[in-house]
Amino acid sequence: MSVVLAPPKGDRLGWAVQKLGELGVDELVLLPTERSVRTWGADRADRVLERQRAVAREAAMQARTPFVMDVRAAGSLLDVICQPRIAAVVLHEDAERPLAESLPDAADSVRIVVGPEGGFAPDELALAESASVPLARLGASILRTETAAVVGAALVLARYGRLG
Repeated sequence: MSVVLAPPKGDRLGWAVQKLGELGVDELVLLPTERSVRTWGADRADRVLERQRAVAREAAMQARTPFVMDVRAAGSLLDVICQPRIAAVVLHEDAERPLAESLPDAADSVRIVVGPEGGFAPDELALAESASVPLARLGASILRTETAAVVGAALVLARYGRLG
């Protein structure tokens, strides 16, 4: 199970990495989007990724899990939603169907994609829809990016018997 996340500002990224790692998410992919608040230059990106990998290691130790969540960066939305054998679902507050109804019955790998504060830009949503990637909502509330990532991951992990 992987989570794609537009990095939130401040220390909220570290919080998300910590909680996703404790839940047992396999992979976290940081995705720059059109409306991303937090971006890094090439010189700083490596340091940010190393810091978040250290947070993921600490979370694995805390949760006593036998593996450490992989943390990496992605180049584009298309790169993360068009992967063979990965069932991607984009979380969006205006989606018609809830996440539970948007997940496949069985999947080797599920990836939820969480946009930035303010949501994905219309052209990013159109790209997902043109790639036949379903849009799903988490509920009536609009959650912060990092909260949506944790809630979405927990629901997916529970659905496929890896949590709860």
